[in-house]
Amino acid sequence: MDNNQIKKIGGILFLISSCFLFAGCSEEKLELQEEVVVSTEDKNKEAVRVVLESEFTVPNEEYILSQKNIEKKMDEIQQSLPEGTGFGMPMDSPEWLAYEELVGKTYKPYFMDYTYEKLIPTNQAFQFHLSTELEDVRYEMKVSDIQVTKSGNINTPKFYDFTAQVEYTNNAGEVSQHEVKGTAILSEPGKIGKFEIRDVGGLGEQVRVDRKWNID
Repeated sequence: MDNNQIKKIGGILFLISSCFLFAGCSEEKLELQEEVVVSTEDKNKEAVRVVLESEFTVPNEEYILSQKNIEKKMDEIQQSLPEGTGFGMPMDSPEWLAYEELVGKTYKPYFMDYTYEKLIPTNQAFQFHLSTELEDVRYEMKVSDIQVTKSGNINTPKFYDFTAQVEYTNNAGEVSQHEVKGTAILSEPGKIGKFEIRDVGGLGEQVRVDRKWNID
């Protein structure tokens, strides 16, 4: 076998090995891309689950304490002013800053900045905890069976529907079951751009009835 033949055979073997190498690299890239997609979806679902667990796990003792401290501060301010004088909670007071810190550590890791900034002004943070700072209203909630499903619509790939089962126990120990439904838009991996609870299965009304009954 002369040198030219050897060179030709060597060239063919090199091309074949290069093809296998390229194919192997392509498969690895595809696998990595699939892993990234799965990882992103897992982060998105986890963000929704964490927010639901926070909203529907009641009582939250740290939240109750923050509300009591704010109420106490408000009473002190009111007593120091002439009767009938309007006032508001100082945003730089330790009591309010402690509340903002609680909201921040609970929700900020899972929301886009522009969405997070709306939680406090619109009372979306701890919205199902609002009655629990009252001494005579000590209901409980437990959330379970959270299902988060990515939209199958190619036009809304960042939309997720969710459902959760909430067990509600009032002061008298009476238990009721409620199904919570809603939707979320995950603008970035693990970051909620919109979170909307569309149906709480009568839970809100149950809380209002029990609160009114205890206050009256």
